[in-house]
Amino acid sequence: MRILLVNAYSMENAYELWRKGTSGSHHVWGKVELEKNSDIKVILFPHEKYRFLNKMGNLLKISNLDQQLRMLKHLNNFDILYAPYSTANTRFLLFLKWLGIFRKPIVATMHQPFLGSTSQNAIVKRVSKNSILLYDKTIFLSDKLKEKTIDQLGIPQDEARKKFTTAQWGPDTEFYKNFDTDIPLADCKYVISAGHTDRDYETLIKAFKDVKFKLKIFCTPRSMPKNVEVPDNVEVHSEFIPYIELMKHYTRARMILIPLSYPEEKEGCQGMTSIQDVVALGKPTIITKNPMLNIDVEKEGFGVMVSKGSVEDWKNSLNDLLFDLDRLEKMRINALNVYRQKYNSVLFSNKLMRVFRSVYNRHTGD
Repeated sequence: MRILLVNAYSMENAYELWRKGTSGSHHVWGKVELEKNSDIKVILFPHEKYRFLNKMGNLLKISNLDQQLRMLKHLNNFDILYAPYSTANTRFLLFLKWLGIFRKPIVATMHQPFLGSTSQNAIVKRVSKNSILLYDKTIFLSDKLKEKTIDQLGIPQDEARKKFTTAQWGPDTEFYKNFDTDIPLADCKYVISAGHTDRDYETLIKAFKDVKFKLKIFCTPRSMPKNVEVPDNVEVHSEFIPYIELMKHYTRARMILIPLSYPEEKEGCQGMTSIQDVVALGKPTIITKNPMLNIDVEKEGFGVMVSKGSVEDWKNSLNDLLFDLDRLEKMRINALNVYRQKYNSVLFSNKLMRVFRSVYNRHTGD
């Protein structure tokens, strides 16, 4: 079975970083584990060749048009198209599928609201419903996001059972062995927060004005905190840092903090990538509440949730937890147990394997 993998960022680059040992296999979305543990071949399609086509596509609100057009020349080279960022790489192909021109099965993963699913316009919702059902299988990375999508689009349960499933994207089981996860938390003299999508660094910084501990923030120029006075115990780093270098800061951190802010209509799996680092490195966390995430950090015993935009919640939770080393140590153990038992790249690839075999057998009649 040949799976063609396309994504919103270069899979060739992500695979090369994994091969060099500077990034985890989860950023290649199952390729490594599938090829290691099955007879499935995952082909990485070149991310961009004709930039002008992508510029044209952006004007038409079709991202990665170059990739989608080039794919049409390679239909005999793969059995299933696999798109972890759904419409980012398949919007034009879905239109061709609707016309009956593109007939290859498509498997997509979903971690944000599907295009048009939150609209109040009945026509837009109908188009959204018809479009998502064009995928041969949609793998939601959140049970609640799946149920919310079914409800919003009015999808019959028999169609949902046939077309939809869930899987928990999880971190590489080997990559993090290269890092020391046994550093005593008492020896860790700062906490860390990193990421650039839907982050609320402003609220976090305000809370640290009343927290006697050091905070390191790693962001991008676009996600830099704005209109907030940065106290002396907070460092903000907005320059690019390779993931392997960021790991060195993570391992010396007492906690990983995940402050989030996003409009309700965009509520999806925000914070999911950071939680991968939390469990794989065995770090306690505080995270803004996000009901869409499959992993409940409080129920699993390795974190605390705070209300969106609440400086008081952050301040109180930090002061209650940061210096309670016994509680933090229990959280560290719980995080690592979740990583080993519930939330890792092998479990994710096993689910992918079952999905691909089911779609392949249905499409070929085997």
